[in-house]
Amino acid sequence: MKPLALTVVVVVLFGAGIGGAWWYLSQQGSSQGTGGSAADQRSGQGGGTEAHGTPIEIPENAALCATHNIPEVVCPFCDPSLIESRGHCGSHDVAEALCTRCSPILIGAFKIEKDWCAEHELPESQCLICNPKSDG
Repeated sequence: MKPLALTVVVVVLFGAGIGGAWWYLSQQGSSQGTGGSAADQRSGQGGGTEAHGTPIEIPENAALCATHNIPEVVCPFCDPSLIESRGHCGSHDVAEALCTRCSPILIGAFKIEKDWCAEHELPESQCLICNPKSDG
């Protein structure tokens, strides 16, 4: 009888783990408040824009920025007006035009600018672990 009881406990714990994971993931999707899949949101193509600025459509044959090797229409280094015009990324607390989590295409440009924290995988200028903001 002991092996049966142990089997029941293992099955119940496994089921609870699966149920908990399902609940957690379902809460993550609904708390973002934006439409579209996670992949669509990362590429800037999703539905809602409550947490993020307006997605920029990148034409298929868009000219590349010669310095940063990214489409000119999204290069905040060569066109600083994008930083103000794109607004603030509410999900990641940075300017939308500089948000590498929402626009991974920017990662290469930050690396070219020598502004990359490889340890934490975000721009060093945005890394609060390596460069904490002072309150004073």
